Amino acid sequence: MMSRRLQIPGGMQDTLPGECAAKRVLEQELRRLFQERGYLEVETPVLEYYDALNDSTFGYPPEYLWKTFDARGHVLALRPDTTIPASRLCAGRLRDAQLPLRLSYIQSACKFERDTLSMLSEQTQAGVELMGVSGPEADAEVIATAMESLKRAGIKDFQIELGQAAFFDGFIAQAGLAPEDVSIVRQLLEEKNTLGIQLHLSKLGVSGEITRLLTKLPLLYGPLSKLDKAESMTENPACLQALDNLRQIIRILRLYGFGEEQLTLDLGMAQEAGYYSGVVFRAQTAQVGQPILSGGRYDGLNARFGRPLPAVGFAMSLKLAMIARERQGAVFETPALDYMISYPQGSEAALEKAVSRAEELRGSGLKVALIYGADEDELKRRMEQGDTKNILYISGDEGHA
Repeated sequence: MMSRRLQIPGGMQDTLPGECAAKRVLEQELRRLFQERGYLEVETPVLEYYDALNDSTFGYPPEYLWKTFDARGHVLALRPDTTIPASRLCAGRLRDAQLPLRLSYIQSACKFERDTLSMLSEQTQAGVELMGVSGPEADAEVIATAMESLKRAGIKDFQIELGQAAFFDGFIAQAGLAPEDVSIVRQLLEEKNTLGIQLHLSKLGVSGEITRLLTKLPLLYGPLSKLDKAESMTENPACLQALDNLRQIIRILRLYGFGEEQLTLDLGMAQEAGYYSGVVFRAQTAQVGQPILSGGRYDGLNARFGRPLPAVGFAMSLKLAMIARERQGAVFETPALDYMISYPQGSEAALEKAVSRAEELRGSGLKVALIYGADEDELKRRMEQGDTKNILYISGDEGHA
């Protein structure tokens, strides 16, 4: 027991003062961005009833959810993302809200990570959900908001990878796979494991033509010109409609000022969450070996909570954004105080004056700390090392900086 008192559980991290201060600045910048675009901030509880999350279509197996119990023995789980609670909120307390519904959030999510590249089980997510409207205009609005979020976070040279869940689903419908096999193929697709896809589909007796097409999906990665290659692969109406949707989104993104140099195609993308139904996307940067943000269209999710609504959204990991900024050269220094004030301990008159002066300065919006018992030399040392911008020593009837 004693050996763990200074430890924290695997996948959790402390945030130290310098990074925490920089993170709060980033949070406020993202809040301003979301507000500028008409998104209203909400908070949902960190704990949900496990029944609300236990759905195979969500893509979160039970073993990857953090679970506990309430006083009555009900099984609870920490939210693995914020999209699912937002859908619950939309179908519940916001059922009568005017559509379209634009929601934003900055709050933590927690799950066991399957990706060995990530050791983060808890992450602060900042994101938006646009519910009640479909079409490429809404998709492009959310993707443009995601890209602007990356810019305001100070992320340089990022790339947005665009995929289409409906393109994959079109082939899956032809294959006639059971839900559990769809999950396996989706995971193999995300790993770009073409041999694994071929072997699994062969074992299931899927036709050679469908197997051939599905094993080509991981190769549809790179410049947007790969859309032409994808169109030449199939005459499936659902697949062609999905590709047309991507073309329209790309066209509208240009109106927001984002061009092809910031966009790549990945029609083999398979998000961890299994509820996506249309465009899917994620952001990559050279400084971090995994996506900083991800999102997409999820038109079927709200119906699982009793209110069918089209929806699209994204979430950014603030921890990964901070790591990327640090590797780009950002330094997260502990913010300096405006004043440090001290006085001789045991002097009631000096204490009274020190407290009065500190409160006066704080009333002007300055950051002030009382340093009990420190002499003038100690205060000067603290200022020299950058802990404070100014010092004030109260001695007897006078105080001096």
